[in-house]
Amino acid sequence: RMESMKLKKLHGNLKVAGILCCVAGVTVLAFYEGPMFRSFNHHRLFQHGSSSSSSGAGTYSKNQWVFGIFLMTLSNILAGLWTVLQGPLIEDTSKLMNTTLQISCASVQAFVVAVAAERDFSKWKIGWNISLAAIIYSGVIVTALSYYMQMWTIAKRGPVFLAMSMPLTLIFTIIISSFVLGEAVSLGSIIAGILLIGGLYNVLWGKSMERKDDDTNKMGGGKPAVELQDKEQARVPDDAAAKV
Repeated sequence: RMESMKLKKLHGNLKVAGILCCVAGVTVLAFYEGPMFRSFNHHRLFQHGSSSSSSGAGTYSKNQWVFGIFLMTLSNILAGLWTVLQGPLIEDTSKLMNTTLQISCASVQAFVVAVAAERDFSKWKIGWNISLAAIIYSGVIVTALSYYMQMWTIAKRGPVFLAMSMPLTLIFTIIISSFVLGEAVSLGSIIAGILLIGGLYNVLWGKSMERKDDDTNKMGGGKPAVELQDKEQARVPDDAAAKV
């Protein structure tokens, strides 16, 4: 109930087309791979980690894949619901307090899951290496700053704007993995990226047109500005006569 879909107007059709393009982009990314295109960057970073992860990618059973897909789908649904619920929540609490509460609750939950999943506390030791840098980057940039910016976006433009911009993270991941890490990119990823960008542009275009129509209706009550100006000019002699 936070977004109107007026299919009889152009901006409503644009928003529907944008959503369908995003769905099509995700579907292409999931079911179509196509030929691989090599990156211009031939100096790969983290070669050992990528080779080990790729060698162990096929060791999971079918049940584990199904369970993982179910958890990922549930996570995305809950994340979308939480994005919508943040709108009225920000009105009652500050963005900084909301961010602090989210990070605190997430830290407690992650600690409980980590203790249950890894009982060998020797693996919990942190050294002065790339792992420590990854943890600091994930905590400060990916979590704290990202949550705060999300709430700022919701407060300024609403949860729909944030939800529609989320697929851009996938596009950024594809670009960084290709040009920075030197990984090959499939044709399906490229097509999916084009569809996601097109869908996002259509939705934002439709919302911009809808906002302009709403502002015009609020300012003029649906009447042209010329008629209002003529009425204002016609009232001037009457006011002058009343003063005389």
